[in-house]
Amino acid sequence: MNLSDHPNLQEHPFIQNATRPLIVRLTEKRSEGRVIRSASFGNQQVWWDLAGPEHSLPAPLVAHDMAATALIFVAMHRGQDLYIDGPVTYSLLKNMEDLIACWVAWRPDLYRAIRVGAAQELPDSAIPAPYATRAVAAFSGGLDASFTAWRHVTGRAGRRSYPLHAGVLIQGFDIALDAKAAFDTTIASAADTLHSISVPMVTLKTNWRTVACVNWEMEFGNGVATCLRNWQGSANAGLVGSDEDYARLVLPWGGNPITYAMLSSRDFQIVYDGGEFARTEKAEGILDWPVGLRNLRVCWEGPTTGRNCGRCEKCMRTKLNFMAVGAVLPESLAGRPTDAQILRLRAGNHAQLVLLEEIVLIAEQRQITESWLRMLKWAIKKNRFLNTFSIFGRIRRLLGSVKRRLVAR
Repeated sequence: MNLSDHPNLQEHPFIQNATRPLIVRLTEKRSEGRVIRSASFGNQQVWWDLAGPEHSLPAPLVAHDMAATALIFVAMHRGQDLYIDGPVTYSLLKNMEDLIACWVAWRPDLYRAIRVGAAQELPDSAIPAPYATRAVAAFSGGLDASFTAWRHVTGRAGRRSYPLHAGVLIQGFDIALDAKAAFDTTIASAADTLHSISVPMVTLKTNWRTVACVNWEMEFGNGVATCLRNWQGSANAGLVGSDEDYARLVLPWGGNPITYAMLSSRDFQIVYDGGEFARTEKAEGILDWPVGLRNLRVCWEGPTTGRNCGRCEKCMRTKLNFMAVGAVLPESLAGRPTDAQILRLRAGNHAQLVLLEEIVLIAEQRQITESWLRMLKWAIKKNRFLNTFSIFGRIRRLLGSVKRRLVAR
């Protein structure tokens, strides 16, 4: 929405002192088994289309917090103050001040300091509490998501265990909105998995990545957190399976325990779940869940089928997670990799290298002595070498771009 179209907003104190305010208005439409929410800003719109059992869908909107989290990175990138034309909880607005400060410190090349305001600042007590403590969980069918679902349903998270109100399967992130066949396949496997633990599934389609994401690697966690925030008022928390464990955090990175806390409000927490477990330990942690293993989906490079390609870096790495604890590969990841395939592994960023190094460490702790482990060590050394030159190449291209701009002046 444009400020010129709503002259009454010009009298709001925040707007009067705002820097080129980005004004956002959140609306919803409801029908049986479906909720559609849209955040309009300027001539653009981000939408979320939720479908599932009526009792598992979000309650009608009270707070418009999700509009703030959805557009915060766009506003920071543009250097525009963000104004939500609706009620937002005080605790979220407070936490977002930390979020802005954090990302400006981490990535000043991408984001600038801005202010965030709302038509109404809600006390957290204004949000009706769910009648029972419960959480919704992001559920892609991947290893992190499967581990989170399994440990909460079985109570293995201890006092942190939540009853799961719904597993949320998102389309528009790793599976594109136009990849219908792939998503249909994913729905079938995810529904089978969640049914085995009596957790309802809700599908959520969104264009957030296309319209409101500036840098996917830095912002994907915010996209997932915003999807889960649809359930504010219906659940107490949104669970996101941890990327790296606490001993191997890679920062800055879109999914991390620091900024997930800053995307939380007092009534709805975004939880970085399972951070005390390495990815290989998570593989071991679902070995007693046959259905979860059978339907495991980790692949994002070959999403046209909605299944694992078995050849990409993530498929290969997940196979190695199971091999590092001496486990038989699940049928969803059939085909033990050869030494040659392991040696050819390409880890294009530091986060992937850290995860490969974790496999080596745990395999050695489990006294694995097979040849694949030696090949993996060589693959890690090769990728460190290649990535060093890749970094120098990016620096040279950046300096070249700056030089061309200076010459053009």
